[in-house]
Amino acid sequence: MNAFSPHGFAAAPAPSSSPSADEAMRTRLFDQFNAFWVNASREGVPYDMIGTMSVTAAVYGLLAKHGVGTTAEFLEGMANDVRTGMFTVPPRPN
Repeated sequence: MNAFSPHGFAAAPAPSSSPSADEAMRTRLFDQFNAFWVNASREGVPYDMIGTMSVTAAVYGLLAKHGVGTTAEFLEGMANDVRTGMFTVPPRPN
């Protein structure tokens, strides 16, 4: 299920809010996202599978909000960040 699935949720623009409300929302969502990862890994889901699903969901969200061109530019920038080591972490076994 994703933002474009006929059986999923319809993507809707986020309401405008203040910077402090945005930061509070980011913090809450970050905590929820981390809890999801911990729970999924405790259930035996491999990290690469969790990561693939998370990235896929994020791409659908970015497409719904920003469109193809902006999303592609963002992902190209992230690809360069990965190649230059910005996201370098030691490999982690499951």
